[in-house]
Amino acid sequence: MSEPVVVLDSGAIEQAITNPEFRWVLRDLIEGGCVPIIPTVVLAETITGRRQDAPANQVINRLGTVDTTQATARRAGHLRFGVLRSAVRRIPSGIDAIVAAHASEAGSGVVFSTDAVDLRRLLTDYPRIKVETP
Repeated sequence: MSEPVVVLDSGAIEQAITNPEFRWVLRDLIEGGCVPIIPTVVLAETITGRRQDAPANQVINRLGTVDTTQATARRAGHLRFGVLRSAVRRIPSGIDAIVAAHASEAGSGVVFSTDAVDLRRLLTDYPRIKVETP
């Protein structure tokens, strides 16, 4: 097991821009030893290519991004299939599964997501990873 992580999805990046209290929470977690992770695939839901992206780019540049390896992508597929087998009506997106896979590799930490229900379904077998809404 590695260091605890704090993983952000696109909704959490938006909250890091607009919600000062959430920025303090992030700062405290990172200063407390959590490694920040923004999977590069999250940029597809965050960045528009317009000047209005400047605040998001500042958050992303400050925290950095993590590329998704083939092993992580395979883990994401496995997590999605696990949700599918549980007979839910809607399975989580591939991006949500990649966010979950990055967290699951660390084994402990917190995922901030505006889609907490899907992330909790994906991470049901990882009790040391908390899923929170920013």
